[in-house]
Amino acid sequence: MRASRAAVVVVSAALLVAFLAYPAFATSGTTSTPSTTGGSNFRHAIVHRIEAWLASRGFTGSRIGLGGPQAPAFSNGQTISVASTAGSYFVVGTQGKTNGTASGTLTFTVDGKLKAGYILSVSGSIQVAGTTYAITSGSAEMGPGGANIVGQGATSSSGTLIFRASASGNFSGASTSRVVIDFSNGTTEYAIVLTGSIS
Repeated sequence: MRASRAAVVVVSAALLVAFLAYPAFATSGTTSTPSTTGGSNFRHAIVHRIEAWLASRGFTGSRIGLGGPQAPAFSNGQTISVASTAGSYFVVGTQGKTNGTASGTLTFTVDGKLKAGYILSVSGSIQVAGTTYAITSGSAEMGPGGANIVGQGATSSSGTLIFRASASGNFSGASTSRVVIDFSNGTTEYAIVLTGSIS
């Protein structure tokens, strides 16, 4: 039984990774404006379905997509800032041929706490292809374990973005984060990867 349960966990984790990936980054052949709501909701729905499926088979381990039970406590008004120390981008649809360096700072403010995690607002800016875009509005969700943040937002000059930020451990104790961003300025769509320090 233990071997069977381990196999279930491995297969489920692989499915989750596949659903959370951004396959459009590498395969998209056209430039389009990303959805500002559907992606995050879809990924969270998949996470919850896999967790429910595991629970129905007797697996009661830590939550696989929203962080484990060893969760730090974040308070309303607390901020988490990720400032890039390295970054790169490529234009979606060019198979990586149009690329360059990117940078940015994302600041997440805790607006609310629920049993399933935290509600965050987003501010900051990103710089891509030599242009800086201010994040004018945004919202995100962080799981109870504080290790992953997913969300969406809008930037100056009619831009939109969706993103996923992850920390090794959690955003309370870790020092570095990786942020994956799908960003469109209204005419060009960019796949951006930033490595940053957490403060």
